[in-house]
Amino acid sequence: MFGYVRINKMDLTFREYEHYKAYYCGLCKYLKRNHTEISRLSINYDITFLILLLTSVYKPKAEVFHERCVVNPVKKKKHMINEITEYAASMNILLTYYKIEDNVNDDGGITNNAAKLAYKSSFKSAYKKYPEKAEYIKEKLGELSELESKNSTNIDEVSNIFGDIMKEIFTYKEDEYTDRLGSVGFNLGKYIYILDAYEDLDADIKSGSYNPFKEYEEDREALKLKVEKLIDMILSRVEESIINLDISVNNAIIDNIIYSGIYLRYKGILAGIQNKKNQT
Repeated sequence: MFGYVRINKMDLTFREYEHYKAYYCGLCKYLKRNHTEISRLSINYDITFLILLLTSVYKPKAEVFHERCVVNPVKKKKHMINEITEYAASMNILLTYYKIEDNVNDDGGITNNAAKLAYKSSFKSAYKKYPEKAEYIKEKLGELSELESKNSTNIDEVSNIFGDIMKEIFTYKEDEYTDRLGSVGFNLGKYIYILDAYEDLDADIKSGSYNPFKEYEEDREALKLKVEKLIDMILSRVEESIINLDISVNNAIIDNIIYSGIYLRYKGILAGIQNKKNQT
């Protein structure tokens, strides 16, 4: 479901792009060091944005280093790790494990059960650090699963639940930033859920899987207009919440994501284009 909160690489300077990638590479390295090799497969740019935004708000001290990796075996890449990286890694593990658990419950299968086993130790570690958040995420995913089993076509109802999950994740701590960060998370969660449902409609119809937009199977233009209207409204709320955070660092990268990367991603999907070039 993730992969919708991206940068537009072409609109960043080299230094800005290197800085952004350092958060991504730092998360990848942290997962390897503190969890398992396989846990790195779940890394995504949406969680990288979580690190970027929370780091910009709280400004924790960072460990900065350069290392090679499997993806870049020749040239050493910049890595940045801080306390937010640990938090984001745990949230990533929780989301991944619960998704795998849901797949096991729905479909079973050797692959799903093997994945659940592979993530079990990492899940226990993340759960131990953040039990309240873990239980909240599980509860909300249960509510979402129940609505999906009833084939709900109320897109606000189902997307609000995923919005609540992301709101909880973006609320790093209870302080003066809680409401504003929660608003960013809630609206990004709605954006992710809605766009994912739109993009997966054909595949879900073919497989018989749940999709809140199935009633639009014969009227794609109306669906496109509906989704565009919803997302434009949602992203305006994201913009307002981020502006109200009054961030003083990483502004250019955050602006790139909000005003360019996300825009190109969702407009490309609405146009039927797999618009990934220059966004990773």
